[in-house]
Amino acid sequence: MSTEKTRELKPQGDLIFALDIGTRTVVGIIGEYIDDKFYLHDYISVPHTKRAMVDGQVEDIKQVAKIVMQAKTALEEKNGVKLTKVSIAAAGRALKTRQVTMDFDVSDKDTLTEDTVKSMEVETIQKAQAELDASNTGSRTLFYCVGHSIINYMLDDYKIISLEGHKGEKATIELVAAFLPSIVVEGLYSVMDICGLEVNSLTLEPIAAMNVIVPPEIRLINIALIDIGAGTSDIAIAKNGSVVAYAMATTAGDEITEEIIRTYLVDFNTAEKIKQAVSNGEKQVEYKDILGNEHAVPSEEVAKMMSPAVETLADTICNAIKEANGASPAAVFLVGGGSLIDGLTSLVADKLDLDEKRVAIGGGDFLKNVDECGAKLGAEYVTPLGIAVTSMLEQGYDFSVITVNDSKVRVFDTKQLSVFEALTIAGYKSSEIMGRSGHSLTYTINGQRKTIKGGAMVPAEVYVNDRPASIMTKVTQGDRIRITPAVSGQNASAKLSDIISFGRFNDGTVRFGGEEYKIGLHALVNGENKDPDYRIQPLDTIETSGIVTFGDLLHVIDAGYEGMEYRVGDSFIDENYELKNGDEIIAYDSYGNVIGLMDTPEEPVPPVQDVQAPVHTEPVAETPDLQPAAGTAEPVSGNAIPFNGAGLTVEINGEQVVLPPRNGEYILLDLLNSINIDPAVPGSEIILEINGHPANFSSYLSNGDKAVIKVQERREDPAAASHIELSTPEERLSAK
Repeated sequence: MSTEKTRELKPQGDLIFALDIGTRTVVGIIGEYIDDKFYLHDYISVPHTKRAMVDGQVEDIKQVAKIVMQAKTALEEKNGVKLTKVSIAAAGRALKTRQVTMDFDVSDKDTLTEDTVKSMEVETIQKAQAELDASNTGSRTLFYCVGHSIINYMLDDYKIISLEGHKGEKATIELVAAFLPSIVVEGLYSVMDICGLEVNSLTLEPIAAMNVIVPPEIRLINIALIDIGAGTSDIAIAKNGSVVAYAMATTAGDEITEEIIRTYLVDFNTAEKIKQAVSNGEKQVEYKDILGNEHAVPSEEVAKMMSPAVETLADTICNAIKEANGASPAAVFLVGGGSLIDGLTSLVADKLDLDEKRVAIGGGDFLKNVDECGAKLGAEYVTPLGIAVTSMLEQGYDFSVITVNDSKVRVFDTKQLSVFEALTIAGYKSSEIMGRSGHSLTYTINGQRKTIKGGAMVPAEVYVNDRPASIMTKVTQGDRIRITPAVSGQNASAKLSDIISFGRFNDGTVRFGGEEYKIGLHALVNGENKDPDYRIQPLDTIETSGIVTFGDLLHVIDAGYEGMEYRVGDSFIDENYELKNGDEIIAYDSYGNVIGLMDTPEEPVPPVQDVQAPVHTEPVAETPDLQPAAGTAEPVSGNAIPFNGAGLTVEINGEQVVLPPRNGEYILLDLLNSINIDPAVPGSEIILEINGHPANFSSYLSNGDKAVIKVQERREDPAAASHIELSTPEERLSAK
């Protein structure tokens, strides 16, 4: 039995732990930040054993977490410290950027403090987020802000380096914000969760690299920095003292590796070794192919084979630089493992029409505000060092964790969040949050328009931190939301037998004037005979007809009643007599003599539509059978448009929006993502209208509707704020 004691690890304390999770390797560094300088203590690079990352995005979470744990454990054991907090960066896959400007009235401020300036920056980022969300209405993809750069600070329309400590009337902030899809960010955070690491900050890889290669003091020069990894090439552009643009390309080092795989019949890891051998200047490359054959190939031959792929990479990078910058920059820095590809710098210089001396590989010699403490790190370590520095510059981002029914929801800290938005991010549908009344069923019977209301909804029960809340309640880091989802009312449904008392009237035959006639009640739906079990569809036109009473029979055969008497057996009958199967009707004149009927048809006359039979008009149960019959169409209320592939065009607060196509109806709640309101203003109320009439979030929308969702000061009369739900087609049509 071993007597060796387990080494006790010290707390992380102020030690900075940064991870660069790349497509081919995971690089980890630890160090400390003293007097605006980062001092490196240790570093490690662990290659992926499987292709668990694609184009900089986590594809296999467990496999990536396994490699991260190897890097973390090695650094812990070597340095005797327990690593619990980490700073990370994301590659720019599916990157979106927004450049925005926002003015602030600061006339009431004595001086602008650091907190005030930070608050204004956050509000400007929120504006960028809102613009991106508004442009993304056709997609359910959620985007997180992963980085921003200040382009300009202005005070009273004068450009200024820093707003802090100044006083004026108007402050202006112009910035560029970078956004990535939630799937990219969530993948990274899931890996950190598995590894027991709390994320201190998240940034974008080119922002991190820019902070240690192109610090603010040299950003007056128009410089492009390209972080070339295995899966992506991420770009940042600096000029006039600011970082002004970000871009990315999915062409990177892996394209060259894949060309080696196809040419030399090797696996991915062997192809990587061949590529590195050429980049390291080795004269000959030795390898074994997948068939077990051993080879020795001159590096010049491999370089020649790689040349077309390298040129494609250079083309892609240079085109992206020109698009983001508007022209060729004055200088270019290449960082990341892909920057070491032989011949790439000269190709980039040539395609940007630059002197080759103006394109450099940004290794340790170019690092600013970093002390490597004797280590000579190459370009592949620039980004992880930049991640560490960026976290200390407070330019990284963190995400609040809100718990929804015991599940964690991660939300960017600068995005003010309501319960409704948090529940939406957590995957709840609007019908589960708000609920909705069941669709009403409207039809016309014998010229009268009738409506059966849908079932009432059961509203959701929402609690925040165990206290009752509304869907507009604001939530923040650590809040706990508990929801019992709303239950929508069931759609109204009815059969013909539910609205017409077929059973009250007799079927069969009667005899009159020597002829036999078929009796009974019939229903025509849109001109076609239907059985009593027919399930009524929205806007059906129903007519009842047939021979039910003696008056119906007289009408059919065009016979009169005045001056005549009619009997069934010994009983006299009138027009209201309900005929029974087997009745034989005898006619008498005023003298009591049995007579025949003139102009009696030779053949029995079938039922006709214009005979109006009694209709059962008692209220139908609200939900007699709430499931549509198999094969029938889903009810469509009022003039709402069914799915036709074109979506729904409406006006919200004076601006036209198009809601994405779908089956089923649209409700006012669907427009929330198209506007920007703050319902938490003290003493305010939310005003909801459709076509000038009060409404609520579950009111239905139709093509061309004009809707209003706004916040205004609460009126004194509580009744003035009441909302009327336009739940039936008649109500909605009258609202128009």
